[in-house]
Amino acid sequence: MSIIPFPRAGLQKGPAALLPPIPIFDARDSGPVAHAQARRDTVRALLRSCLISMPAEAYGRVTALDAAAHAWLLASPSPYVGEIEAIAALLPMPGAFLINAAYEWGCTTLAAAAPDGRGARLLRTLDWDFDGLGRFVEIVRQRGPAGEFLNVTWPGAVGVLTALAPGRFAASINKGPASAGTASASGAIVPDLSGLRRGLMPPMHLLRRIFEEAPDFATARDLMERIPLAAETIFTLTGLSPAETCVIERRPEAFVTQTGPVAAANDWANAPGWNNGMASESDSPSRRLAIASHAGRAMAPFAWVEPPLRNAITRLAVEANARQGSLRVRGYEAGPDRSDAVPVTADLELQV
Repeated sequence: MSIIPFPRAGLQKGPAALLPPIPIFDARDSGPVAHAQARRDTVRALLRSCLISMPAEAYGRVTALDAAAHAWLLASPSPYVGEIEAIAALLPMPGAFLINAAYEWGCTTLAAAAPDGRGARLLRTLDWDFDGLGRFVEIVRQRGPAGEFLNVTWPGAVGVLTALAPGRFAASINKGPASAGTASASGAIVPDLSGLRRGLMPPMHLLRRIFEEAPDFATARDLMERIPLAAETIFTLTGLSPAETCVIERRPEAFVTQTGPVAAANDWANAPGWNNGMASESDSPSRRLAIASHAGRAMAPFAWVEPPLRNAITRLAVEANARQGSLRVRGYEAGPDRSDAVPVTADLELQV
């Protein structure tokens, strides 16, 4: 797999041309631990930034929370815990296990036919109230038995939240509703470990396994529907044809799948009975409707990233097309008054 910039990459004018580029790291033969070793200073800076973003009470319990996250991960069937342990050994402070058990809260996605009618397009914003996630984002080239993929991620992270496997599929994760009254439901940015089912697969780790092992859309969908999960999760998946689009709403051992064009936020849109006793972001319906309006529309890159899809905790925007092998990524951070988010990276535009 070779990567070349889109023709317009590097031709931005005005303030955007002065923003730093998003790095690309080749971990096909080495993996996330080598990525963390090569970017050790970035891992430390990102971890500090994320931990400082936590409430003061939680920040004072980071060591205990990190140990609890480590124990929970060890009890899971994830094959990637050893990688987190190796990354933790590189750091002078706790937090590597906690951050790798953390789970983003407000995100919005769309799976729909591409504007040219030949393939499918994934649009995605990631909202997570950790400072630094937009500034430190990287694209990591990884591979598994089924082929290569581009992981939109950060140094020190081992799972997958958003990725593109050219010629196979693109997918992302949104957090599902949490039980009313939990830390996650109240909007805290500390992982609610008590809400994670012990002994089941972390969703971000399952998505990495899928990108490593699934040869096509159908197999990816089957794994997303079938494997028991540790937390409520919403997968958005697009394949190679306009018909290969779906959102999969997951409870630990149940699922509801809606084929596209279909949008997702952080509530149960296709299994409304599941919302009883659950709490989601209050703006989920408005975000879902807003991104759904862009299905099949041709537009300038990231022209769709407007309020309510863009808000104070937006950290990433992604456009992916598996048939074309195209990926666009932009990083965001909170603006000076923290009422909205502003771009902090140049647009990364890749063609594979």
